[in-house]
Amino acid sequence: MAPRYDPRVNLEYYTREAVRNADVWTDSAVRAEYSRLRDIAQKRLKRLAKSEPMSYAYRANVGQYAPARGQTTEEIRTQLPTLAKFIAAKTGSVSGIRAQRRKAVDTFREHGYKFINQNNLAAFGEFMESFRSKRGKTRAYGSFDAVELWEFTQENNVDPERVKKQFAQWLGQQRELERYVRKQHKAGEEVAADDIIKEFNRLERERRKAQREG
Repeated sequence: MAPRYDPRVNLEYYTREAVRNADVWTDSAVRAEYSRLRDIAQKRLKRLAKSEPMSYAYRANVGQYAPARGQTTEEIRTQLPTLAKFIAAKTGSVSGIRAQRRKAVDTFREHGYKFINQNNLAAFGEFMESFRSKRGKTRAYGSFDAVELWEFTQENNVDPERVKKQFAQWLGQQRELERYVRKQHKAGEEVAADDIIKEFNRLERERRKAQREG
Protein backbone atom coordinates (compact mmCIF):
# COMPACT_ATOMS: atom_id res chain seq x y z
CA MET A 1 0.00 0.00 0.00
CA ALA A 2 1.35 3.41 -1.00
CA PRO A 3 2.15 5.75 1.91
CA ARG A 4 -0.05 8.75 2.57
CA TYR A 5 0.75 11.76 0.34
CA ASP A 6 2.77 9.55 -2.03
CA PRO A 7 3.32 11.72 -5.14
CA ARG A 8 3.32 8.62 -7.32
CA VAL A 9 -0.42 8.16 -6.92
CA ASN A 10 -1.82 11.68 -6.97
CA LEU A 11 -0.58 14.95 -8.43
CA GLU A 12 -2.37 16.83 -5.65
CA TYR A 13 0.37 15.64 -3.28
CA TYR A 14 2.77 18.03 -4.97
CA THR A 15 1.25 20.95 -3.09
CA ARG A 16 3.63 23.14 -1.10
CA GLU A 17 1.93 22.08 2.13
CA ALA A 18 2.32 18.36 1.41
CA VAL A 19 5.92 18.67 0.23
CA ARG A 20 6.81 20.57 3.39
CA ASN A 21 4.89 18.54 5.94
CA ALA A 22 4.03 14.98 4.80
CA ASP A 23 6.25 12.20 6.17
CA VAL A 24 6.78 10.71 2.73
CA TRP A 25 8.60 13.86 1.61
CA THR A 26 11.90 13.22 3.38
CA ASP A 27 14.92 15.32 2.37
CA SER A 28 16.34 12.50 0.25
CA ALA A 29 12.95 11.84 -1.39
CA VAL A 30 12.53 15.52 -2.25
CA ARG A 31 15.96 15.73 -3.86
CA ALA A 32 15.50 12.46 -5.78
CA GLU A 33 12.06 13.46 -7.08
CA TYR A 34 13.25 16.91 -8.09
CA SER A 35 16.17 15.42 -10.05
CA ARG A 36 13.85 12.91 -11.74
CA LEU A 37 11.34 15.56 -12.83
CA ARG A 38 14.09 17.98 -13.81
CA ASP A 39 15.49 15.42 -16.26
CA ILE A 40 12.04 15.11 -17.85
CA ALA A 41 11.65 18.90 -17.94
CA GLN A 42 15.03 19.45 -19.59
CA LYS A 43 14.22 17.00 -22.38
CA ARG A 44 10.83 18.59 -22.87
CA LEU A 45 12.28 22.11 -22.95
CA LYS A 46 14.77 21.06 -25.64
CA ARG A 47 11.90 19.83 -27.81
CA LEU A 48 9.92 23.02 -27.13
CA ALA A 49 12.96 25.17 -28.00
CA LYS A 50 13.14 23.46 -31.37
CA SER A 51 9.44 23.34 -32.25
CA GLU A 52 7.56 25.85 -30.05
CA PRO A 53 10.07 28.49 -28.83
CA MET A 54 7.41 31.20 -28.58
CA SER A 55 5.04 29.08 -26.50
CA TYR A 56 4.13 30.21 -23.00
CA ALA A 57 5.23 26.83 -21.61
CA TYR A 58 8.74 27.31 -22.94
CA ARG A 59 9.15 30.98 -22.02
CA ALA A 60 7.78 30.45 -18.50
CA ASN A 61 9.97 27.45 -17.67
CA VAL A 62 13.25 27.73 -19.56
CA GLY A 63 16.18 28.36 -17.21
CA GLN A 64 14.00 27.96 -14.12
CA TYR A 65 15.20 24.64 -12.72
CA ALA A 66 18.83 24.47 -11.64
CA PRO A 67 20.45 21.11 -10.77
CA ALA A 68 19.77 19.81 -7.27
CA ARG A 69 23.46 19.97 -6.47
CA GLY A 70 24.22 23.45 -5.21
CA GLN A 71 20.71 24.02 -3.86
CA THR A 72 19.47 23.51 -0.33
CA THR A 73 16.69 21.01 0.24
CA GLU A 74 14.42 23.87 1.29
CA GLU A 75 15.02 25.63 -2.02
CA ILE A 76 14.18 22.43 -3.86
CA ARG A 77 11.02 21.94 -1.78
CA THR A 78 9.87 25.38 -2.92
CA GLN A 79 10.47 24.65 -6.61
CA LEU A 80 9.15 21.09 -6.75
CA PRO A 81 5.39 21.92 -6.99
CA THR A 82 6.00 24.34 -9.88
CA LEU A 83 8.20 21.81 -11.67
CA ALA A 84 5.58 19.07 -11.21
CA LYS A 85 2.86 21.40 -12.53
CA PHE A 86 4.88 22.03 -15.70
CA ILE A 87 5.37 18.30 -16.25
CA ALA A 88 1.66 17.55 -15.72
CA ALA A 89 0.26 20.45 -17.78
CA LYS A 90 -1.58 19.55 -20.98
CA THR A 91 0.24 22.42 -22.69
CA GLY A 92 3.62 21.51 -21.25
CA SER A 93 4.70 19.55 -24.31
CA VAL A 94 4.87 20.04 -28.08
CA SER A 95 2.04 17.56 -28.65
CA GLY A 96 -0.06 19.18 -25.91
CA ILE A 97 0.40 22.68 -27.33
CA ARG A 98 -0.56 21.53 -30.81
CA ALA A 99 -3.58 19.65 -29.51
CA GLN A 100 -4.76 22.78 -27.67
CA ARG A 101 -4.24 24.80 -30.84
CA ARG A 102 -6.34 22.41 -32.90
CA LYS A 103 -9.05 22.48 -30.23
CA ALA A 104 -9.02 26.28 -30.16
CA VAL A 105 -9.37 26.49 -33.94
CA ASP A 106 -12.24 23.98 -33.91
CA THR A 107 -14.00 25.91 -31.12
CA PHE A 108 -13.78 29.21 -32.98
CA ARG A 109 -14.98 27.68 -36.23
CA GLU A 110 -17.91 25.98 -34.48
CA HIS A 111 -19.02 29.40 -33.26
CA GLY A 112 -18.90 31.13 -36.62
CA TYR A 113 -15.27 32.23 -36.86
CA LYS A 114 -14.56 30.28 -40.03
CA PHE A 115 -11.59 32.46 -40.93
CA ILE A 116 -9.52 31.22 -37.97
CA ASN A 117 -6.91 28.58 -38.78
CA GLN A 118 -3.64 27.17 -37.43
CA ASN A 119 -1.61 29.86 -39.21
CA ASN A 120 -3.42 32.92 -37.89
CA LEU A 121 -4.50 31.67 -34.45
CA ALA A 122 -1.61 33.26 -32.54
CA ALA A 123 -2.08 36.59 -34.31
CA PHE A 124 -5.82 36.43 -33.62
CA GLY A 125 -5.08 35.93 -29.92
CA GLU A 126 -2.99 39.12 -29.90
CA PHE A 127 -5.69 40.97 -31.82
CA MET A 128 -8.42 39.89 -29.40
CA GLU A 129 -6.31 40.91 -26.42
CA SER A 130 -5.98 44.37 -27.95
CA PHE A 131 -9.70 44.35 -28.68
CA ARG A 132 -10.50 43.42 -25.07
CA SER A 133 -8.06 45.83 -23.45
CA LYS A 134 -9.74 48.77 -25.19
CA ARG A 135 -12.90 47.78 -23.35
CA GLY A 136 -11.21 47.57 -19.97
CA LYS A 137 -10.88 43.78 -19.92
CA THR A 138 -7.55 42.07 -19.51
CA ARG A 139 -6.28 38.56 -18.87
CA ALA A 140 -3.12 36.97 -17.52
CA TYR A 141 -0.51 36.75 -20.26
CA GLY A 142 -0.42 33.28 -21.75
CA SER A 143 -3.97 32.29 -20.76
CA PHE A 144 -5.33 32.45 -24.31
CA ASP A 145 -8.55 30.46 -24.40
CA ALA A 146 -10.86 30.16 -27.40
CA VAL A 147 -14.05 29.76 -25.39
CA GLU A 148 -13.21 32.72 -23.15
CA LEU A 149 -12.58 35.01 -26.09
CA TRP A 150 -15.66 33.82 -27.91
CA GLU A 151 -17.77 34.47 -24.80
CA PHE A 152 -16.33 37.98 -24.66
CA THR A 153 -17.49 38.67 -28.23
CA GLN A 154 -20.96 37.35 -27.35
CA GLU A 155 -21.22 39.47 -24.21
CA ASN A 156 -20.32 42.55 -26.25
CA ASN A 157 -22.58 41.66 -29.20
CA VAL A 158 -19.63 41.47 -31.59
CA ASP A 159 -20.61 39.89 -34.90
CA PRO A 160 -18.07 37.38 -36.36
CA GLU A 161 -18.07 39.21 -39.69
CA ARG A 162 -17.20 42.45 -37.94
CA VAL A 163 -14.40 40.69 -36.07
CA LYS A 164 -13.14 39.21 -39.33
CA LYS A 165 -13.01 42.64 -40.96
CA GLN A 166 -11.29 44.30 -38.01
CA PHE A 167 -8.82 41.42 -37.72
CA ALA A 168 -7.86 41.83 -41.38
CA GLN A 169 -7.31 45.55 -40.80
CA TRP A 170 -5.25 44.80 -37.69
CA LEU A 171 -3.06 42.35 -39.62
CA GLY A 172 -2.49 44.99 -42.26
CA GLN A 173 -1.51 47.44 -39.55
CA GLN A 174 1.00 44.97 -38.10
CA ARG A 175 2.57 44.44 -41.52
CA GLU A 176 2.87 48.20 -41.97
CA LEU A 177 4.56 48.49 -38.60
CA GLU A 178 6.99 45.69 -39.46
CA ARG A 179 7.84 47.40 -42.75
CA TYR A 180 8.47 50.65 -40.90
CA VAL A 181 10.87 48.98 -38.47
CA ARG A 182 12.73 47.14 -41.25
CA LYS A 183 13.03 50.36 -43.26
CA GLN A 184 14.51 52.22 -40.30
CA HIS A 185 17.00 49.44 -39.61
CA LYS A 186 17.97 49.27 -43.27
CA ALA A 187 18.73 52.98 -43.21
CA GLY A 188 21.02 52.34 -40.25
CA GLU A 189 18.80 54.18 -37.81
CA GLU A 190 17.98 52.94 -34.33
CA VAL A 191 14.28 52.41 -33.75
CA ALA A 192 13.28 53.63 -30.31
CA ALA A 193 10.22 52.32 -28.50
CA ASP A 194 8.68 55.81 -28.60
CA ASP A 195 9.06 55.89 -32.38
CA ILE A 196 7.29 52.56 -32.74
CA ILE A 197 4.46 53.73 -30.49
CA LYS A 198 4.06 56.93 -32.51
CA GLU A 199 3.96 54.95 -35.74
CA PHE A 200 1.47 52.51 -34.25
CA ASN A 201 -0.78 55.36 -33.12
CA ARG A 202 -0.61 56.90 -36.60
CA LEU A 203 -1.63 53.62 -38.20
CA GLU A 204 -4.35 53.16 -35.60
CA ARG A 205 -5.84 56.57 -36.45
CA GLU A 206 -5.86 55.62 -40.12
CA ARG A 207 -7.49 52.28 -39.35
CA ARG A 208 -10.25 53.89 -37.28
CA LYS A 209 -10.86 56.49 -39.95
CA ALA A 210 -11.22 53.74 -42.56
CA GLN A 211 -13.70 51.94 -40.25
CA ARG A 212 -15.85 55.05 -39.92
CA GLU A 213 -15.81 55.70 -43.63
CA GLY A 214 -16.46 52.05 -44.44
